[in-house]
Amino acid sequence: MTNEEKKAAQENAKELSKLRFDCPHCGSYMRIRSSRTLLKIYREMYFYCSNEWECGFRCDGDLTLKHTLAPSRCPNPEVGLETSPHMMRQMLIGLHASNDSNYDEEPE
Repeated sequence: MTNEEKKAAQENAKELSKLRFDCPHCGSYMRIRSSRTLLKIYREMYFYCSNEWECGFRCDGDLTLKHTLAPSRCPNPEVGLETSPHMMRQMLIGLHASNDSNYDEEPE
């Protein structure tokens, strides 16, 4: 593994460590033991309770990207996220306004 790959892995680990859940049993925070990307918009994670000796709870979970909130400037055609309902409404409002004969592109 090159130094650049090691640095990228460390940065990735730091980002994952910011995602936290409380243990549903004892209330301690859960740590991410490992994770793997199964699809471009889906990641599976394995958690363990930080209160290992008194609780010891472990579980798996997942993280799914749901909606596009702002379109990518370099879209990947393999990524098929739905557009958020809010963004769709904003686009429809803009579409209606641009089709309105009273609509001015630039205010006077």
